Amino acid sequence: MTLLLLACASDDPLDTGPVFDPNPIVVLGGERPASVQLPTDYSVDREWPLVVMLHGFGANATLQDLVFGLGSRVDSTGFILVKPEGTEDADGYQFWNATEECCDFYGTGVDDVAYLTALVDEAEITYPVSSVTFVGHSNGGYMSYRLACEIPERIDRIVVLAGAVYKDEAMCVGTTPVSVVHIHGTADDSVGYESTPDHAGAEESIGRWATKAGCDSAASDLESRDYFPKLEGAETTRKRWTGCEGGLDLELWTAAGGDHTWFPNESAFKDDVAAAAAG
Repeated sequence: MTLLLLACASDDPLDTGPVFDPNPIVVLGGERPASVQLPTDYSVDREWPLVVMLHGFGANATLQDLVFGLGSRVDSTGFILVKPEGTEDADGYQFWNATEECCDFYGTGVDDVAYLTALVDEAEITYPVSSVTFVGHSNGGYMSYRLACEIPERIDRIVVLAGAVYKDEAMCVGTTPVSVVHIHGTADDSVGYESTPDHAGAEESIGRWATKAGCDSAASDLESRDYFPKLEGAETTRKRWTGCEGGLDLELWTAAGGDHTWFPNESAFKDDVAAAAAG
């Protein structure tokens, strides 16, 4: 818990001494620290979902949380939030070394799988954790899929916004399935919604994991959502696969006309992402 000392040995009659930060932030990660945000009612007497948020290429954790709003929902939804930063490339852009598609463009070979696994290790030693979720946008979404392929035994679910799985299925064969919520706009011109010879689109990405989890072939429709006031009506359709192994949850949220940046003005989007992340 973070303790803020307003003054030391002050003669001010209004000085009430130590004041506790109502939303404490601590740090994990050694040489690559990541901030950790705890709920105000945090206690070691119960277990908490651990949510790790991965920013997009060229962004950072602070900017990314403007999209997801997870930091403002640790209390209402009830989870521990970890906010790591990628490393900087030669152009000064922060990135994650995810798949061949994105985004180690200078070939640094930085081992972000090892780094993020170590963060989870440290968090699970430090806090009573009930589940682990990675939430990523764009490059962070690619990284979340890579982690689900390489360390599925350490992850319960991933929530991916405008990312994609490996195009080469051989890079992710035989791994244990995890729960996946894939969110994508049909007008995304950076990470396309549709598949190409070099890119696994949204339906291909979630479809592979639904197959891996042994889900029923046909998905069920959920209630559509109006996340974007600038788009007409309830533009985001949502589908859920049922009958999945071990009760896993596989969902695809498709925003008709949604682009890559995803700055919806509705709190409903952020509430739904937080709920999906916390499981």
